Amino acid sequence: MRDGIIIQARTGSTRLHNKILLPFYKEQRIIDLIIGRIQAAHPDKCIVLATTNRPQDNVLAQVATEWGIACFRGDEENVLDRFIGAAEAFGLERFIRVCSDNPFLRPETFNLFFESHDEEPADYIAYAFADGRPTIKSHLGLYAELTTLEALKRAAAQTQEKLYIEHVTIFLYTHPEAFKVKLLALPKVLEGRLDLRFTLDTMEDFTLLQTLYQTVHEETNGSVEALLDVVEAHPEYRRKMLENIACNEK
Repeated sequence: MRDGIIIQARTGSTRLHNKILLPFYKEQRIIDLIIGRIQAAHPDKCIVLATTNRPQDNVLAQVATEWGIACFRGDEENVLDRFIGAAEAFGLERFIRVCSDNPFLRPETFNLFFESHDEEPADYIAYAFADGRPTIKSHLGLYAELTTLEALKRAAAQTQEKLYIEHVTIFLYTHPEAFKVKLLALPKVLEGRLDLRFTLDTMEDFTLLQTLYQTVHEETNGSVEALLDVVEAHPEYRRKMLENIACNEK
């Protein structure tokens, strides 16, 4: 079974165009930070940047070349099909799906998902809150999710509804009668923390997370606990996060 990591990326975000290519930390872009940390944590894995076939995303194909990782280009709107194509192109039977707008992503947790799949195979594996909500349905932006090529093919055969082809895995975890879904308990420090937003959609997010990233990177050990400590030490950060959550409902 060949494992991989597929990073979903495009430049055409409607809320903040080119957000992953804007200088974020010491001239490094968010896409650079994400790829670099994934490579460091998983040098043995096939890493694929899955972008669109639109000319404006040629720059992302160039990013993949610069980092020495694979690139797959597919339909902009049918992201489900793009992931299926990427997995097929590089022979990936199971893989981690990464969203490219999460600068605080924790790649060190990917092995936990692979190990969980080794112990008990499933179509979908992710961290979730106690109420059963996968983290992808929150604003946390710290964790990815595992799925398989076979599961996505089954999903595509059952639906081409816009919601499901745009959001890739949502059909899996909303249809547990048809797919084996395994949800892992979040670290205790994050349980119930629906007031946190470390994902990036708007310029307001960008500005806040840029400031937060610099502090965490330069003044702490970079752990999740340290990240939370910085947020708690600056009530204005959490207040802004709550405002951004209200404006960008998942």
